[in-house]
Amino acid sequence: MTLTSEIGWNKLSKGFTLIEILVVLIVIGIASSLIFLNFSTATSISKNQSSFKNAFDFLTEESIVTGNIIGWHANNKDEFSYFLDYKNINIKDIDNPYSLNWDDFSEYKKTFKSFDGAIIDFQNYDKNIPLIIFYPSGENSGGIINIFLNEYTQKITINKNGKIVSQIISY
Repeated sequence: MTLTSEIGWNKLSKGFTLIEILVVLIVIGIASSLIFLNFSTATSISKNQSSFKNAFDFLTEESIVTGNIIGWHANNKDEFSYFLDYKNINIKDIDNPYSLNWDDFSEYKKTFKSFDGAIIDFQNYDKNIPLIIFYPSGENSGGIINIFLNEYTQKITINKNGKIVSQIISY
């Protein structure tokens, strides 16, 4: 008897079969794609939250520094902000360097819910009434923006103290 026959190992069983390798590659591919999709979703939510935070932080600071009330307006296509002067009824636009990239969401349904319960659908909103008002005291009127994406709904809460919380509310 040879050494290989005593151990129970022969020349025909050296390594993995092609089917075994393919199965392992498919499992690795599925697992990595799930991880990548979840990571890209989390990154997207994080970017959206930080862009809202930067834009609203700027408007809060601008209101405090200038001592003016600032209104933030949005519709389905764009967003903008302006000084509100009720004495002279002048509206002066503000160049916000952190202006939101509203084009990323133009094809999705968006709603705004104020803390008094009024719900506004951005698609049908053409009025020149600001959605969020920033006061020189550092506070704002706040509200909740819902963006209905294909896979989930993103809820962005703008608290009256300026804190912004973003979360996924459905898959």
